[in-house]
Amino acid sequence: MDLFCVSLLLAIAASPVFSQTVCQNTLHGSCINLLSGTTHCGAGNHLVLSYCGFLEACCYGAHHTVATAAPTHAPSHGTGSHTTSSGQCGVPAVSGNHKIVGGTVATHGEYPWQVSLRYGGQHMCGGTLIDSQWVVTAAHCFQDTSKHYWTVAVGVQDRSHIYSSQVHNAILVLTHEHYDHSRNHNDIALIKLDKPVDTTTTYVKTACLPDPNENFDNNVCTATGWGALHEGGQGSRYLEEVDVPIIPNSRCNYYMGNSIYTSNLCAGYSQGGKDACQGDSGGPLTCKKNGVWKLAGITSWGYGCAQRNAPGVYTRVSSFLSWIQTTKNAH
Repeated sequence: MDLFCVSLLLAIAASPVFSQTVCQNTLHGSCINLLSGTTHCGAGNHLVLSYCGFLEACCYGAHHTVATAAPTHAPSHGTGSHTTSSGQCGVPAVSGNHKIVGGTVATHGEYPWQVSLRYGGQHMCGGTLIDSQWVVTAAHCFQDTSKHYWTVAVGVQDRSHIYSSQVHNAILVLTHEHYDHSRNHNDIALIKLDKPVDTTTTYVKTACLPDPNENFDNNVCTATGWGALHEGGQGSRYLEEVDVPIIPNSRCNYYMGNSIYTSNLCAGYSQGGKDACQGDSGGPLTCKKNGVWKLAGITSWGYGCAQRNAPGVYTRVSSFLSWIQTTKNAH
């Protein structure tokens, strides 16, 4: 049983904030150690999560510019409005080509609630922005790592070009108190960001939470992430989307050996071919109802990727609405 996450085991020695390494570009900057507890490198300077080694980022002066500046327009591979709309949840300002494994590249801003959870500067899992300071994801993402030193990148489409303005420190990582790794039960966690993000922009918005006991059976919903494009493969550079039908738990239990809880939700095709995969863990499964996208599931586990008679298994968000609200209120 493969969890949709690549575990990272690190032995971390104490190190200075700045290393002796010069950025591998024309910025003439210095590499900053991301485990120093800061993502700032001095007044008037900038930080970009590229051009340095593992667990490092490039700190460069304001008089230098990066060749690939942050885009002000959505990439041209999709169509849609780029106007900034209100901060209403579940309504992106950009529409895609609607047509991961068997999926397509998403248009920048099409899923503005999708975030990248990063450990040591590396993408590890996905997550979903549910309000301006909180992200929901899967508990298993933190199974083999410290709950410290995580950052959250918002408004990202190309994970190889992430800018300091998009990155926020995770000040709290709160996994469900009854999470059972061996049974993949209660696979949910909340992350509190160091400060609220602006959710009224084109590329950063929140997804709506579902109603209590809302049923998505037989709806075709969308899983998104930067996970592997095939089982055992490398993660995608660009955010991918794949449409999958929600299947009833009774049928999912038949496929998955009666290992499905009522707090799970399953999606996929009996013939396989489309699924979430490694690196998509914790990311959203969203369903569009009446023009609004709702967070139906959190990518949790499965047997391989996109295999026949092996749907993807997600945490059913409607089962955890009280936990989400109570946990947020307590912190």
